[in-house]
Amino acid sequence: MHDMSHWRRFRNNLRLIDSGADEGGSGEPATGDTGNEPAAANVDWKAKFEEQRAKDNSKAAEELQQFKDSQLSEAEKAAKRIKELEAQNAAYAAERQQNEWRAQVSKETGVPASLLHGDSLEAMSANAKAIDQYAHPKPKGMPNQGKTPDGKAAGADERAWADDLFSNL
Repeated sequence: MHDMSHWRRFRNNLRLIDSGADEGGSGEPATGDTGNEPAAANVDWKAKFEEQRAKDNSKAAEELQQFKDSQLSEAEKAAKRIKELEAQNAAYAAERQQNEWRAQVSKETGVPASLLHGDSLEAMSANAKAIDQYAHPKPKGMPNQGKTPDGKAAGADERAWADDLFSNL
């Protein structure tokens, strides 16, 4: 008998769902229902479920986008830092190369490395030449060098007279 009362409650619930009765239990189908569709109360629950599901999906999508954005910004930060380090490394390499060139040019020319400047070996060599020329000017030579004298040397008459005077002694 106990099983029968249980069955009756279950059967009543099934009948409510099957008959399309609304929450009031009037037994009449809701307006527009054919009797085979779920009751209006069930449609509302389904709509609420779908609405909540859409909100949850939207929130999940937003959180995913925020995560992607944070990862992207982290990747951008890392890329920027790598770029800075590469530039710094290139500057160190260029400075090291220029120091090697200064030492080489200084050894070849005798000009102190601290006085040399330029960003290439050729520029440093030209700089060393200019410094060396300034520090050790080369004699330009006599103005008449390579020419034959076109007249008597200054004082030639006096020398000839002195030579004649002392030639008898």
